[in-house]
Amino acid sequence: MLDAMFLKGLRENGVPLKICTWHTNIGSSGKGSNINFAVQERSRSVKAIFAVQKRQQANFAVDNGATFFDTSSAGTTLQTFQFRVGARYFPASPVQLSSIGGSVSNGGAEAYVELQKALNTVGDYRLQTNTNAKNWAIQPLSCPLNVAAGASTTLLPEFDYSLQPIKRAANGRYEVKAIEHTGNGMCGTLPSSCFAMATSLETSNGMEISGLNAEEQSDISVMAYWKDTQTTGTADAPTNIEVYTYIDTMIVLRENNVIELIY
Repeated sequence: MLDAMFLKGLRENGVPLKICTWHTNIGSSGKGSNINFAVQERSRSVKAIFAVQKRQQANFAVDNGATFFDTSSAGTTLQTFQFRVGARYFPASPVQLSSIGGSVSNGGAEAYVELQKALNTVGDYRLQTNTNAKNWAIQPLSCPLNVAAGASTTLLPEFDYSLQPIKRAANGRYEVKAIEHTGNGMCGTLPSSCFAMATSLETSNGMEISGLNAEEQSDISVMAYWKDTQTTGTADAPTNIEVYTYIDTMIVLRENNVIELIY
């Protein structure tokens, strides 16, 4: 009976299968302290948007999976971010990551809750992650070069377990020392940084075609404001803003092995 109904569906209107997929937009973060990044998305159902700052070029000497909170050589902070879809803003108020106009991170707790909403994991403790206070919303690191002279350099937090925190300064920055090198088999305790600007666009419980209709919106953009100019940290580390839109799609199976994809 089931086979007969399935074959009937193939011959008539097709058999719809709901799936989810991703679209990606990539652009340079530039050398400014704020962005208004346009996202090219016209899907009928956008469930969530995620934006990260990453290296433009892969480098074998660092962890290319690191996503940065701030890349300024001054070691300041991302202050706020928000998404604009048409004339609406998500979330309704900008996500605060420091005091108003401040240069010290507040730890990124509000941004983490927004990420959990977008991933639909708020209050779900069944799946533990490696995200913690050591790697979430971490500012650039301070590494002493000459302790006696008080000299130090700024490093991006992308040396996965190669560095060891010495202390955390009043401005929130870690002071670190190198542990792992070619002459030993040891490692530090500081993982690479991870941070994402995210927002949920679900209009129901997510079990059906339930996202925001981007076909009816004039544009989508990511707005973020840092305390200081981005892209430095190290001279060879220009960064990109990568935006991932999580969308509903549908596959319709038809007779004679015909598949139709509907966005």
